[in-house]
Amino acid sequence: MPLVVRPAEAQKRGVCSLVAALKANKEWFEEKLMQHSAVLLRGFDVRDAEGFNDIVDAFGWDDIRYVGPAPRTHIHKRVWTANEGPLSEFIYYHHEMVLIKEFPTKVILFCQVPPPEGGETPFVPSFRVTERMLEEYPDNVREMEEKGLRYSFTAVSKNDTTSMRGRGWEDAFGTSDPVEAERRYRHPSRPRQQKHVVLMNGVNRAGPVHWE
Repeated sequence: MPLVVRPAEAQKRGVCSLVAALKANKEWFEEKLMQHSAVLLRGFDVRDAEGFNDIVDAFGWDDIRYVGPAPRTHIHKRVWTANEGPLSEFIYYHHEMVLIKEFPTKVILFCQVPPPEGGETPFVPSFRVTERMLEEYPDNVREMEEKGLRYSFTAVSKNDTTSMRGRGWEDAFGTSDPVEAERRYRHPSRPRQQKHVVLMNGVNRAGPVHWE
């Protein structure tokens, strides 16, 4: 894991060839994705967000609006930066949009500019983590199953790019009005038992969230 897919011929490295291949082999790709949990497209000549967006569209998967703490910048159509936080901070393993009921079933990543040093995109299948937890911490797993999970999250009003979790609530909800932000926050797609408090100093505190 992951399964690495490379162009069979040098003249088929371009975006157009890759898009055509993905559209013609959707069932095969979906099967390999289920089998290996991840697929790495290596050696293709994808140079910019426009080309990457064409590849994203070729899969034909539904798009989901991002709701989360990471500050991100829109680049082109369905393409956004992953995180505008400082390069010095490490992004730990996490489930994408874990606090939202309508979460993405797939995540597609593309690197246009390599980092000045280091750089990595680590990932692990969740079922492997669960298996390990059941082996080493069975009591903790049983307790979480019985009691559920609680999350607490605080967002400032404006984006803070000095933090990997610095997305402001004004950006997240598309409004500077606390009342409207509250209304949008209580959208049916959010957990039923999620609580939300607006603090007078421009900070929103969400949580705890209890999933049963």
